[in-house]
Amino acid sequence: MNKKLISSMLAFALIFSMSSMFNATHSFADGENLIVYKDPKIYTNTEIKTMLHESALQNGIPPEILKAIAFIETGMQQYDATTGNPIIATDGGIGMMQITMTDEQLQAQGIDKEKLKWNTRYNIEIGAKILKEKWNNPNLPKINDKNPQTIENWYFAIMAYNGLSKRNDPTRPQEQRPYQERVLEAIRNNGLLPISTIPSVTISYPNSDAPDLMAFPVQEYNWPTIGMKSTQMWVKGQTVYTLNNQLTYSKLRDGVNGAEIKQLPHYTPLQIVSGPYEVDSSNNHYVMYEVSNNSTKGYIASSNVRGGNLTIFKDVPIGESASAIAYLQLKNLISTTPDSLFKPNTPILRVEAASMLVKELGLTLPAGYKMKATDMKPTEANYEEMMIAEAHGILGKDGTIRPNGHLTRAQMAAILVRAYDKLYTTPTTNVSFTDVPPTNWSYNDINTLAFNKITVTANGPYRPNGDVTRSQFALFLMRTMELRN
Repeated sequence: MNKKLISSMLAFALIFSMSSMFNATHSFADGENLIVYKDPKIYTNTEIKTMLHESALQNGIPPEILKAIAFIETGMQQYDATTGNPIIATDGGIGMMQITMTDEQLQAQGIDKEKLKWNTRYNIEIGAKILKEKWNNPNLPKINDKNPQTIENWYFAIMAYNGLSKRNDPTRPQEQRPYQERVLEAIRNNGLLPISTIPSVTISYPNSDAPDLMAFPVQEYNWPTIGMKSTQMWVKGQTVYTLNNQLTYSKLRDGVNGAEIKQLPHYTPLQIVSGPYEVDSSNNHYVMYEVSNNSTKGYIASSNVRGGNLTIFKDVPIGESASAIAYLQLKNLISTTPDSLFKPNTPILRVEAASMLVKELGLTLPAGYKMKATDMKPTEANYEEMMIAEAHGILGKDGTIRPNGHLTRAQMAAILVRAYDKLYTTPTTNVSFTDVPPTNWSYNDINTLAFNKITVTANGPYRPNGDVTRSQFALFLMRTMELRN
């Protein structure tokens, strides 16, 4: 196994001293102490992953990373399956986390070599502390805001865990992929998370005494396209939402290893009830959480949830509407209410719809523009938003703006097409509706929504004169915004 630490002289320049991290060395000079520290049994995959998870959290490390390192190093094994002895690599790497130091380094840092061999939890804890030491190394580049919950931000710390030598240089041709790339790939494949590909980095080799030692001329990287946060650090009471990168839904199960009981659409809001719970496979690095949404309860894989400041509205059952409302909350277009009621079946007001569109599109008031409509006073709430909507041609075509009027389904089609004319694809076919003839003033707008799959009532009734409810408008707006993806 590759070295984790370079020579003492170079290590002093690249990492902090670990001497304050550990207690005094434990002696294994006699059999009694060996019995005290030796693992009482061979641990199950569930128990091993639980230890990895706990040590990661204790050190502020995303559990996905520590599990992936243990998996890449030894397949999450402390002992040789044939001999039953601790795994010792040819370079001296010890145990599951392949701690590679000289006896002098171990003694100087208060690390017990025999305990590293025979105590799985201790081996994991030392590995976690070494990784955290690398994270705190001021000589390694900073990625974005260096939020420790963001997995990709640990790229250079993971690299340093294995060694800052040419073998881990991503800019050079390699017989084997650099260590940090293999760890991130394990998180993709075994943790089922969409970890971003790391952009190019700048690496140099300025030290003639250590020609294989990497240096980093660029100390900060701003990569706005990356940023997958850990999904295994939730606590009871937190709100999350579903998002599955492999399917169009997420599975809600009746237990940690249970059967599917419900398919949840993307952006379904949930509350963490309990967990995390590990599954008994070294290849599956995700965890399960018990979750709820009003009366619906079950278990869901961590890889299928993301964090968000959401309100689970009491009057919105799980389904497309709940997902759309949560989606708009995440975009800061819908705010919470004191009573946690959304009133999904209440007709949406024109002022509410216009205000959401103005905010979502980032529209501003043209210099010197004055409201032309005479049915709204400057002292009324959302006056500026309505004036902006009028200025951009979204509302007020007939000289009135009717802020507190209900929005009909025909009017909704019209204002959406006006607002998103550059986003919608121009129809190449005409859709039939039983209650909207092609001669109707709103047909072209409704046809545009149908062609872009914003409404799914083609070949049936559209109900153009019916009021649009708050949940319906949320759903149409979410479908529109997702066309950008």
